Amino acid sequence: MSTAEQPTGILIRDLAARQPTPGGGAAAAIAAALGAASGAMAARYTTGPKWADRQAEAETLAETLSSAATALLAVADADASAFAAVGSARKAGDAAALAVAEAQAAAIPAELLSACARHAVALRHFLPHCNPNLASDVWVGLHLLAGAGRAAYRTLLVNRPDEAALRAAQTRCAELTAAEADG
Repeated sequence: MSTAEQPTGILIRDLAARQPTPGGGAAAAIAAALGAASGAMAARYTTGPKWADRQAEAETLAETLSSAATALLAVADADASAFAAVGSARKAGDAAALAVAEAQAAAIPAELLSACARHAVALRHFLPHCNPNLASDVWVGLHLLAGAGRAAYRTLLVNRPDEAALRAAQTRCAELTAAEADG
């Protein structure tokens, strides 16, 4: 059963169990999905006649973040599959398969970090335009995306990225820090 189809309580129970998946990468992806969903909800409440001057922006952001939330849940499944592939390749002693599996295992948290940064930055830009009664929901979305992005960064580090991937990840982390800054 996919992550998107599982009840939250089952996901949490499975994450807490002594089993290889779901693990930290899946937890980060789920947190990112929650952050995107929170931002989407806040954007949807910034529509209607009272917010007509920003409705188009809010609707576009809501659709983007809603789609992202669904895609981010799929990242949790991709992370589990990549981890399983690494384990299988190691167990089989297949160096070529292991190299491919490790590259995929590193690509997933890098992509997750990038998505978190992109959506956190979008939420930060939206914050001054959102319905003020929903500003806390935007902040929740921002903080969840930033935390998920930082968790993805740590997962990426475990997978020993090359220098270019490491520099790109550090740039995304700086974007998360800027998005979360008060001011």
